Amino acid sequence: MDLDLPGRTVTGAVLVEATEAVPEYCDVQLKVTDPSSDESFRVGVFLPATTWNGRFLGTGGAGWSAGGPDSPCSWGGGGGYEPCALAAGYATANTDGGVPGNQGEFALDADNNLDLPAINNWGHVAIHQTAVSAKQVITAFYGVGPTYSYFQGGSAGGRQAMMEAQRYPKDYDGIAVFWPALDLARLLPAVLWPHVVMNEEDHLIPQSTFQAVNDRVIDACDGRDGVVDAIVSHWQACDFEARSLVQTGLVTLREARIINKIWAGPRRPDGQFLWHGPLPGTPLFRMAATTTENGTLIPVPREDGLVWVTRWVLQDPDFDWRDITYASFAKIFEKSVKMWDELVGASDADLSAFRAAGGKMVITMGTADTGIPVEGTIAYYDRLTRESGGTNEVRRFARLFLASGGGHDRLILGHPHPGLMPAGYTGAVPSPGSALGALVNWVEHRKAPRQLLGVAQGQGAVPGMTRPLCMYPLVARHLGHRDIADADSFVCSRRYRHR
Repeated sequence: MDLDLPGRTVTGAVLVEATEAVPEYCDVQLKVTDPSSDESFRVGVFLPATTWNGRFLGTGGAGWSAGGPDSPCSWGGGGGYEPCALAAGYATANTDGGVPGNQGEFALDADNNLDLPAINNWGHVAIHQTAVSAKQVITAFYGVGPTYSYFQGGSAGGRQAMMEAQRYPKDYDGIAVFWPALDLARLLPAVLWPHVVMNEEDHLIPQSTFQAVNDRVIDACDGRDGVVDAIVSHWQACDFEARSLVQTGLVTLREARIINKIWAGPRRPDGQFLWHGPLPGTPLFRMAATTTENGTLIPVPREDGLVWVTRWVLQDPDFDWRDITYASFAKIFEKSVKMWDELVGASDADLSAFRAAGGKMVITMGTADTGIPVEGTIAYYDRLTRESGGTNEVRRFARLFLASGGGHDRLILGHPHPGLMPAGYTGAVPSPGSALGALVNWVEHRKAPRQLLGVAQGQGAVPGMTRPLCMYPLVARHLGHRDIADADSFVCSRRYRHR
């Protein structure tokens, strides 16, 4: 393989023997330098030796990590799950974005000044240059470029996926987006909101209490879709009020007020909306984490939120989050949006260039996501719908599928109930009902997905339970007197109940 790649240095190229999980493949490692800043980052390109299917799949990262260029099976759901796309014949690629590890401290230099070149590489440049580099390597290796190119990523990888569609609309023919962290400038301050509330109200709530409240929410709202299955599917009708539990002795009035504020999401002191909170019934073990240490209940705020506020917004690593008041939180939130929304946010609803390039997008999101409030993704898709000219127009190139009770990544914890996630979501191989499989059919065969197949995951899940994940805003309505664990017992409809 003769590689002449300006601005790209091949640091390694080895043939890796086949295993039970993956076929024989060539592992090409690159050092890529951004000419505008002289900042460099690593890119790994992985090429099936004899089983290439003519496709290329770029993959994203998770958390602060831009990706995993050491593994052909890494993808933007938070890890390298098997089976991976390489096993299905895809050439794959990933990048570290110039940021080894999974820490957000890279935003500041030694003098606490923002390192904008490094931030830009991490934010979008590296993921774009990975696509460019991978296609060049693929062409050199096989003698022809990929027939189709795809990208998939979840959480932070979902932000990268959306950034690709918004800034580099010709990089990929199809993009699969899982539980995307679209709005970092709003999301990352917002993840500290539950701890700001508990700190301001001078009262910490143990996880056992949060869980007991969630149980009551699920008991109260479960059947509002017409099916009793321990899943709050009709979350729009779940107007649960935590104060209704005060008389039961489950919570105090102060705890009920705290829980209501967490569910409502960040607000200014006058009550004006800033950002979305988790839906009632969503496990709060991540966003409102507390734990007992030496017999004392202590707060455990999310590390990504702390790093964001202290380093990215305030540029003060020594800042103590406990000093944040309701008033100062609003100022920090607004400063975050002003500083970072355009630079690292991926919530631009103008995808006209992506659409004009023929791109297709499938987005999936769980309604009980423990890390990213689902209403933020819904609000984005609603804006995208308006920008695109209405429901019929947006469905020509982008479709959203909500997974009732689905959590973040593949963790459905806290309540013994099943959450629904897209079939095949833990691996990149297209499988019946999977988001990537649906995307491939849409791009290559013009078969737009009307629904995905949801499979039960999590503690207490009914073995083999399936359900359709309907194209938003449609919902899965039970046909009545049929097995609720069988997807064929449901139809995608405008409303839940028969009329």
